[in-house]
Amino acid sequence: MRYLINVVHDRPLDFEGDPTALHEAMGAFVAKLAADGILVDAAGLEPTERGARVDLHGGKVKIVDGPFAEAKEWIGGYFIVQCRSQEEAVEVARQSIELHREHAPGFELIHEVRRILDEE
Repeated sequence: MRYLINVVHDRPLDFEGDPTALHEAMGAFVAKLAADGILVDAAGLEPTERGARVDLHGGKVKIVDGPFAEAKEWIGGYFIVQCRSQEEAVEVARQSIELHREHAPGFELIHEVRRILDEE
């Protein structure tokens, strides 16, 4: 089963300000997931200033360029993992969160784990 783990922040992040130790730890973590055959894909995302939204409300399509001032949460990146169960995918998310806690004290984020629906 494949799972999407969204990396969600409560505010836009200063990507230049992230500690080097965190980047190195996450690089090693992602490399281990790949070596173990768990990782399908993972990436960080550019800041919302470089993004756009295409919204459909009231039957009208609206295109809005970033940044998104009204946003309450920002998706900063993602993992797609191949796991035997949701519990295993949650453990991957927990390990990533632990690396953030250890290497970036005060850094706050959420990892949302959701199964990808596969056609069977």
